[in-house]
Amino acid sequence: METMNTPVLPYPNTTLVTSFPPTGYWGPPTSSVDWCENNYDISYYVAEFFNSLSSIAMILVGIVGVYLHASFEKRFLLTFGSIAIVGLGSIAFHGTLLFPLQMLDEVPMVYSILALACIENRSYRRYGVWFPVSIALYGLLTTVVLVGAGPHDLMLAFVVFQSSFAFMVLVVMSHIVKIYADIQDVKIRQMWKTTGTIALTAYVFWNIDYRLCDVMQNLPFGLGNPQLHAFWHLGASVGSYLVTLLVCYNRAENLGQSPMMEWKWGLVPYVVVNVKHSKST
Repeated sequence: METMNTPVLPYPNTTLVTSFPPTGYWGPPTSSVDWCENNYDISYYVAEFFNSLSSIAMILVGIVGVYLHASFEKRFLLTFGSIAIVGLGSIAFHGTLLFPLQMLDEVPMVYSILALACIENRSYRRYGVWFPVSIALYGLLTTVVLVGAGPHDLMLAFVVFQSSFAFMVLVVMSHIVKIYADIQDVKIRQMWKTTGTIALTAYVFWNIDYRLCDVMQNLPFGLGNPQLHAFWHLGASVGSYLVTLLVCYNRAENLGQSPMMEWKWGLVPYVVVNVKHSKST
């Protein structure tokens, strides 16, 4: 899964210390970024083994989210499902480091954040039909430009993805701030704080892995690369699930459904409501 980065081909602005040749089954990288993990270090068929493996977490939380909230509005199922799709794209990207498959990571990320932006936090529709239509056109235009840029114009692809994704993240964050300001339940407020801590920690890991790769590859006492980008994937997976979960809880609360937070398998929180059918907006 990719986030803020600088387009560099074929390797990032770091010095990689590798024991094996940097090319394997998929050939030289053509993606706009090559992460700190040594390429083909574990398997000849997987460019970044740990980054690919950790992406499975996104698939799992997305599927679990859909399963545990199957009776909720389709907009929530779309948001949970999009997390799983991002995970599939992330595996394709990190497993190959090929630009076309990088798009399978980046484009679903854009649609995932767009789906979250469409979720209402009131019992009534605040915007007309123009809002979801505009969101859909925004995603379509971003997709066309990203795919059209291709590997021959990495800077354009970089600017479009980063600006599009960052803008929508700010929109969603403003939405979350409004939700948090109205929360009365102490436990739910604490869950929001925990979610923010997880997301921030994961982002710090991402920055250390990307910007301090030389340090990570040459740790003292013979320590190996801690693979912090893989931990970013884990944190982003949990954070994405919790954000969607808590927005889901807020939505049910505003619909007067008296939601409760329960735990499945003693590990996964999910929302339970007291009415079977949600009011559509």
